[in-house]
Amino acid sequence: LTKILCPLIILSFNVSSIFASEYPRQKSFFVMDGSCCGGEESDPHAVHGTETETGAFILSGKIIDQSGMEDGFVLKIPNALPDEQIFLHDEGDFNFDWSIKIGALKRRDGINAAVAFQGAVFAGGYLENQRGIIDSVIVKLDQRTGNLIWASSFPSKNENKESAIESVIRSLDNGLIITGVKNSRKGTIEGFKSYGNPQSGDAFVMYFSEKQIKSEISPKQPYWEIVFKGALSGKHIVELTNDNGYILVAHNDREPTEAKVLKISSNGELVWKLDVPNHGEATAIVSTKEGYFLSGHKFDSYGGIDASISKISLDGEFIWNKTYGNPDGGEGIFTGLDGGNPKLVYDECWGITQFKNGLVLACGTGIEHCEDLSINLRQICEGDPRTTWRSYLIKIDFNGNLVWQRASSFLFGEDEVASTASEWVFTTQSGNLASVVDLSFGVGLEILE
Repeated sequence: LTKILCPLIILSFNVSSIFASEYPRQKSFFVMDGSCCGGEESDPHAVHGTETETGAFILSGKIIDQSGMEDGFVLKIPNALPDEQIFLHDEGDFNFDWSIKIGALKRRDGINAAVAFQGAVFAGGYLENQRGIIDSVIVKLDQRTGNLIWASSFPSKNENKESAIESVIRSLDNGLIITGVKNSRKGTIEGFKSYGNPQSGDAFVMYFSEKQIKSEISPKQPYWEIVFKGALSGKHIVELTNDNGYILVAHNDREPTEAKVLKISSNGELVWKLDVPNHGEATAIVSTKEGYFLSGHKFDSYGGIDASISKISLDGEFIWNKTYGNPDGGEGIFTGLDGGNPKLVYDECWGITQFKNGLVLACGTGIEHCEDLSINLRQICEGDPRTTWRSYLIKIDFNGNLVWQRASSFLFGEDEVASTASEWVFTTQSGNLASVVDLSFGVGLEILE
């Protein structure tokens, strides 16, 4: 492997833009295979990314260990890499700074999110204990070396119930705000992010003060905690400015699943809650001066899946829900495509960020499960190139109007197209767009400007 593999090409398709000057240009793309995070067979799956104060990047997610069970991983990409398409590898000219595996053989473990500040990385997820019960865990890592400083678990009060962390953010006063699920029945925590959802339990929010997390000794309990009965797992949380509390997105605990948005005071008290109609699966939320915007996806009227976004007023009133998806066009194997059969195409969105004068959703678009279809549909499905997934970014304005959409693929070699999906998106300190990409052979971070 060399600094830049010439056959590695990013094919950007589906350039559908209302304002051509708004369409983003690729600045750099850093790609890693399984050697980054546990070996060739580890199948790393990144679900979250963040930036450090110095401009480095932290990716986190899960891998498969030698026993066939999942472990968590966290890795750091340095801030001094060229603006190019680079394969990071210890045999090349450029490499990632460090990578750490979190978990044990023959146990289910994972990392769902991380945040970096004041020289440390705080990562949240879950570890299976010696009794076979999954517990929430926070790990503190040295930002420069990746060395473990401490790990602290927070089990459910009932020792036979399970818990896990989904979202970790830095509070404005340099503490930690954490959300996830607890009180889950054993065996009902199927997965997180794009590899599943908990099937039972209660959403919770914990706050840890700056003093607690700066210590070299792990905190034994949060400064405060609130648990929400009837809300199934906190998916994502953001802090509001001017000591105005927090906004949490969760699911209800009924079928069919409905999204819930809850406002919490800075002291951990519930201010209001809203069931969001017809949103589908909720995945993340962002706060703007225009209101709160909730990302996710839902089944369309044909049986496929569309990107879904809902707008909520600052005082908790539902305003609208809009859907997007089925991008047409492309190059290579995607040349000349129309929107496809709506029964087959899945457009699944996981992250959302405010970007310039609007919002960007991080999604994947593709087709799967052909074998479960009727014979006629199966033939259409198997002959459609969209069985190779593509990363899919959607830019809208604050009224929900489409500004541009970008479906892109990764060409490995001269004719092998890797499946890709954007799992998370955030705006960098320099104002660029960062897309955390899951690849069929590894993980990547694409920077767009």
